[in-house]
Amino acid sequence: MPKPSYDGVIASVPVPMSADMEIDLAALRSYLAWLEPQGVTGVVVNADTAEGAHLTSDERAQVVAAAREAVGGRLPVISGLICARTSDAVTLASQLRDAGADGLLVFNPPSFLGQPLPTDMVLRYFEPIRGIGLPLIGFNLAADLGGSVLDTGTIKHLIDEGLIDAIKEASFNPVTYIQSRDAVRAAGRPVGFLSGCDNFIHESFLLGADGALLGFAALAARMTVTLLDLVKSHAFDEAAKLNAESVQLLAATLYGPPMRDSRARIKEGLAALGVIDSTVVRPPLMPLSAPDRDAVIAAMRTAGLL
Repeated sequence: MPKPSYDGVIASVPVPMSADMEIDLAALRSYLAWLEPQGVTGVVVNADTAEGAHLTSDERAQVVAAAREAVGGRLPVISGLICARTSDAVTLASQLRDAGADGLLVFNPPSFLGQPLPTDMVLRYFEPIRGIGLPLIGFNLAADLGGSVLDTGTIKHLIDEGLIDAIKEASFNPVTYIQSRDAVRAAGRPVGFLSGCDNFIHESFLLGADGALLGFAALAARMTVTLLDLVKSHAFDEAAKLNAESVQLLAATLYGPPMRDSRARIKEGLAALGVIDSTVVRPPLMPLSAPDRDAVIAAMRTAGLL
């Protein structure tokens, strides 16, 4: 079982679906074989990019097993854990572990919405999930994307209690990003700090990140890896040029409003590259309109992907 690494680019990947909206495991394995050589340090399945909330528990386990077949032993396979109840989360976490997951990205349940959020409530959610024995990544996700943001005190408690090994910061707010970064840096044990800010990737790297966990990397992995390497090596002029000429142009299209359409946009991009055949998303998500599809293709051409 490869241990997740938090100092590179982890791609949050889509799950291809057939015309009748069933998951296409063969297409998933083929897609991951295309993605693996591009320098990513891991893959996340069953998360937001993969329409994880729209998959059954059995489907999520099947996706993990298929990803494990495709890249297991070479890349860690991390699964999103999206549940509303603690007992369901523990049951699903065990099922995903048994299917071959090397770690879990823990989505905050809907009950975490609203402030103030008691730290004890968060700890009591994470503790039994941690008990199944897998590395856990906490997740700050903007509320308008269905998530919630943990305050800095709660982040510190999760780290000090040994309940998380990394945190993905996707509040899409630079002030919150910095506060979360500082909470991680000040904690009593080292954990990974991962940028999840697909709409300002370059800036988030400059603000400080050990690595990244991005849906953007599902389509533009090599570009993302190059950008992170340039920032880490202090080649700031080259990083700024790559961002201005490619990364931000594509990110602004993939993650422009409404951001819920990012899943369909990424699938359209992969289809344009010939990596997958079907761009089907599950309802209530909707396929792209023709103008939106054209915008994705145009952005890919401008960014140099086509």
